Amino acid sequence: MSQENKLTPEQEKELIKLSAEIEAEAMAMKLDYDENPSDSSGSVVFINENSSLLDNEEEELGNQAVVSSTQLLKKQLEKQKEEK
Repeated sequence: MSQENKLTPEQEKELIKLSAEIEAEAMAMKLDYDENPSDSSGSVVFINENSSLLDNEEEELGNQAVVSSTQLLKKQLEKQKEEK
């Protein structure tokens, strides 16, 4: 990655802060939906082509691991710092 494409430390902090806020809002929305489900809403599930769900029709969706976007972002930023 070229120097001009890298984030400044301030930008990295802001990006982490924003992603944490978005994740917190998503978690709050899910909890609200769990407590107050809507009959009119539908669900969309995206499954990666490498998902074990494609190999095992008996596997429940709830057994899949969920990696938060904040965790992925943190790993990416740490990787960029190591490359410096």
